[in-house]
Amino acid sequence: MNKVTLIGNVVRELELKTYDGSEGKGSYTKFTLAVNEYRHKDKDNNAVFINVVAFGRQAEILGQYVTKGSKLGIEGKINTDSYINSKGEKKYGFVVTLERFYFLDIKKENIS
Repeated sequence: MNKVTLIGNVVRELELKTYDGSEGKGSYTKFTLAVNEYRHKDKDNNAVFINVVAFGRQAEILGQYVTKGSKLGIEGKINTDSYINSKGEKKYGFVVTLERFYFLDIKKENIS
């Protein structure tokens, strides 16, 4: 089973992009989620940075409502990703392909 569930904060502003490929046209966004990792021995929190990609309507909604620092819960699957670095070398990494997301920011309301 390839399933991952994460809660974290968006590291930078999202940029909505479009594509026109062999499978059709659409929109997507890539973003990084900072997920706190608690280490019991050190009693310290360390952030792990996870790359995430969203497609279609989910990408559009995220692009409209999510800003740097927004707290999200996500569900998705892990895929391998490759890219060519500045030295021309092919590098590999992992990316989470988004299946579901949840807005977790608590809205502060004025209490009079």
